[in-house]
Amino acid sequence: MAHAANGNRSYLNLHPYFLAHPYTMKPPSDSDVSAALGQLIDPSTKISDVRGVGGGCISSAMQITLQCDRLGNRTVFAKANEAGFVDNFQSECDGLTALAAAESILIPKPLAVGTAAGRAWLVTEWVETRPQSKNFFADFGRQLAELHRVTAGSRIGWSRDNFLGSAIQPNTAAAGWAEFVAENRIGFQLRWAINQNRSDAKLRRDGEAIVAAMPELLSGRADETSLLHGDLWSGNYLCGGTDDAMGGVPVIIDPAVYYGCREAEFGMLKLFGSCPPEFYDAYQATWPLPDGWQHRINVYVLYHLLNHLNLFGSGYLGQCHQVASEILRTK
Repeated sequence: MAHAANGNRSYLNLHPYFLAHPYTMKPPSDSDVSAALGQLIDPSTKISDVRGVGGGCISSAMQITLQCDRLGNRTVFAKANEAGFVDNFQSECDGLTALAAAESILIPKPLAVGTAAGRAWLVTEWVETRPQSKNFFADFGRQLAELHRVTAGSRIGWSRDNFLGSAIQPNTAAAGWAEFVAENRIGFQLRWAINQNRSDAKLRRDGEAIVAAMPELLSGRADETSLLHGDLWSGNYLCGGTDDAMGGVPVIIDPAVYYGCREAEFGMLKLFGSCPPEFYDAYQATWPLPDGWQHRINVYVLYHLLNHLNLFGSGYLGQCHQVASEILRTK
């Protein structure tokens, strides 16, 4: 969801999720906002201004100016949805907290999450958007590489299943990375597509061949894993800051985090990232990826395409065919 000071960033033109999942619940009234933030943040909370903000249609999004004992005078960002959405918000909150702990790239700090006034809520710092400098994408590439490097280790998956858009993202432990991708990423999405009758015989055949060949397909990668944002497309990074005196810097939002091979981060970026060469050059200069990564990331492109097929239908079947065939052709 966008954290925008104005409505000039049209994510509806960038990602089909927002077209397929409009926010249908009536936006909360000012009194509901006041009651909810009083319960979730501080009973002393007083609301002086509530403004709806653009940038997505999954949840109702607001810029809220408040004053309370805990936070002082503060502008915050809040999302509200039906009460059953709280698990999705909690997963997002956990992801933001984990990414912020790496201290590598600016993350809006979560301030509260939970249910109140009949709705689910997530409240974070407000991020003021700013124009991109000429160094924005180089800084972004370098900081993403730093995020991956400082969190490097051997962990795979996450402590719980979370969400990729509205889809469950399984994070069940596996013996190794190739097994994790085969079972929890490609295998899960393929089974879902088959169960929904959104896979034809060719995709099923090619998908099953890819799952069986996963150790070979992902050979050559580095052994270490890193904390991944997990859904890093052009709608989930922006140039902004949380301080009025701060110049524009890369900010990442709306994660679907887990620990995995850092090459997986580039699957969604290849599909919808719109990152120029200087982004990749800066990443490589900071922490180079092993040779062959450009071919291996097609496995992760396929994961996101299968997710789109499952969420949005047969319009993505042709792209799934194309990428699956390329993976098998180059293995």
